[in-house]
Amino acid sequence: MPIKNVTRNSIIASSSKIADSIMGRAVGLMFSRPTQKAMVLRFPRETVISLHTFFVFFPIDVILLDGNMRVVEVLKRMQPFTTYSAGRKARLVVEVPAGTIAKSRTRPGDRIAVLRIVEKKLSNGKQITVCKA
Repeated sequence: MPIKNVTRNSIIASSSKIADSIMGRAVGLMFSRPTQKAMVLRFPRETVISLHTFFVFFPIDVILLDGNMRVVEVLKRMQPFTTYSAGRKARLVVEVPAGTIAKSRTRPGDRIAVLRIVEKKLSNGKQITVCKA
């Protein structure tokens, strides 16, 4: 699923993987290779989130979102084998390649959308792909 910064009209990631289980959130990007795909850690409710990059061998950017899909905090270039405790409560954490926050111009207060890709068949027989929030 693509992730878009609606406020800045910029794409944060063209595809993503969602981790909403305890195990999925704990593993996250550990032992993975650098990719353009975003990792979205979804929590059951807003909470103060602590993150680590143990066994993540490359720097990442981190975007924390509240339950209304608003950016509450950003962290640029979180280095491998470090920890971080957020200063604000969040419901979703988006982990993306380092440099993505600067490239997408993402800032606290921006509204983010996780888009669904929908295939539509037109009356003329052609098929199109659209993204919906």
